[in-house]
Amino acid sequence: MSVRVVQGLLALFLMLFSLPVISQTTWQPPDAKLAIKIDGIEGELLSNARIFLSLKTLEGETVPSIFRVRYLTRIGEQEIRNALEPFGFYNANVTSEIDENEDIWTVRYIVDIGPVTTYDRVDIQLVGNAQNDSAFQKLLQTQKPYSGQVFNHVAYERFKANLRNLAAERGYYDASFTEHTVKVETTQQVANVSLVFDSGERYLFGDTTFCCAFLGAPLLERFVQYRSGEPFNTRNLLDLQVDLAGSDYFNRVEVSPQWQNTEDNRVPIDVALTPNERDRYQVGLGYGTDTGARITLGFDRRWVNDRGHRLSSVIRLSEVQNTGFVSYIIPGNNPARDSYSFNGEITDRSFEEQRSTLYRTSFKDLRHYDRWHRTYQLAYQREDFAFGDEPTESSSFLIPSIEWSLIESSNLPENRNIIDDGYRVSIMLQGAHETALADTTFASIKVGAKWIHRINEEWRILLRSEVGALRADNFESLGPTLRFFAGGDHSVRGYAYQQLGPENADGVVVGGKYMTASSVEVDYSFKPNWRVALFTDIGNSMMHWDERLKQTVGFGFRWVSPIGPVRLDLAMALDEPSKPWRLHLTLGPDL
Repeated sequence: MSVRVVQGLLALFLMLFSLPVISQTTWQPPDAKLAIKIDGIEGELLSNARIFLSLKTLEGETVPSIFRVRYLTRIGEQEIRNALEPFGFYNANVTSEIDENEDIWTVRYIVDIGPVTTYDRVDIQLVGNAQNDSAFQKLLQTQKPYSGQVFNHVAYERFKANLRNLAAERGYYDASFTEHTVKVETTQQVANVSLVFDSGERYLFGDTTFCCAFLGAPLLERFVQYRSGEPFNTRNLLDLQVDLAGSDYFNRVEVSPQWQNTEDNRVPIDVALTPNERDRYQVGLGYGTDTGARITLGFDRRWVNDRGHRLSSVIRLSEVQNTGFVSYIIPGNNPARDSYSFNGEITDRSFEEQRSTLYRTSFKDLRHYDRWHRTYQLAYQREDFAFGDEPTESSSFLIPSIEWSLIESSNLPENRNIIDDGYRVSIMLQGAHETALADTTFASIKVGAKWIHRINEEWRILLRSEVGALRADNFESLGPTLRFFAGGDHSVRGYAYQQLGPENADGVVVGGKYMTASSVEVDYSFKPNWRVALFTDIGNSMMHWDERLKQTVGFGFRWVSPIGPVRLDLAMALDEPSKPWRLHLTLGPDL
């Protein structure tokens, strides 16, 4: 064997012997992790680039092999360029490098996005009946691309989708793009657009048919807020479905335009209805510091006859007050918004030396105007009442009243039980005259408001205030339900329910002619569904406006339960430091 052959075999042996070492130290480091960094872009550009990267599936994992990392790094340059094009960057320059350390390998991309592509020639035509539709004109004015604007694929496709969606919403069933081309000149960084949208004719509403209805046609037809022959609009159908579902008559509602049965450009509407259970029974247990332990028993008949009349009744028993209430409800001209009701109520209350038994019958006319509610009421009531050791007195009144309320709010997207921003305003006027079935002449007004504002992700501020005033020829003839009191969970915390106000000779609170109660509160979210609050309340019930107000301070905890916030508050009266801290427990919505 020659020396040259021996040398060759020795070299081959040494190479094979070293292969495991090379594989272990260079091809597949056992402990090194992979990281990715992209310099030169941020925001949406960076997010989209990372989505496009195939290499991202290995990020945070052990490096598989140098060859695979280099391959994916190389194709990643083109992937990043592709990811930037939808934002108008067609001439981006992307380079890469790999920093190999013992613990981590970092793949770094350096991006020079270059000049952005803008619209040059923009030719967008709208043909068909939609040319004279103000909704389309508004969309074109606010969303139509223009020369010099950055060419963004996402915004352009959104504009096209909005045209299609608006056409579908407003009854242009045959609408289509007869031309839609985009030419990008990468050397000049401009995009030329040619778009023709043919809406065709706008369809009209046909007849609306209700299937399997157990209620009479006159009632069901009053839910329909459009007429046959009017221009088609899916919002009207959505409103119809929401109103029928919210009426509580039906378990299931399906509203379907029958496009296949269109005649003379009119679309018939089919409404399929599945009845709800006719009778509903309710049992509820609860506790509140104003009422103590309580139990609620309810019975509702969702429809009494085919005209949709309803019967609702409830009995509420608590340590402080027992109430029985029954209501016969008649749908109005717009059954989803209007109603009339005949009501009967008996309430017996005994609390802190105050005793009252109220018998009341009333007629209500209720209207909803978007966010506004308006209630007219005519009530006749008799009240037997006593304060402390005083003898029981009786009073009777025929009381007309009117109430307006406005509520507007938005909820946190991640939790529908927390108000993000919102307010509530209410005004109530009532009175009676001694010539019309009343023991004395009186008039009163009560105004209330609450405002909630989220300062940032954790902090909210809540402001609340209410003011009441009345004038009466003979104040002593008014029962407790017609007088003003303060104190309690929703008034001035730190004082018991209705225990702020003028007192008689025995020290029993008898209520006043005026009332005010305000609150300033901030709460902080320290963990999901848990908040801590600091607050101060001020107010009183008085016989004269210039009497001193009572102030309290306190803190509390909020648990945002699936059925609404549960509040536990501890409050102390600053004007009476000798009194112990008072506990308040409430459950209910913020507004």
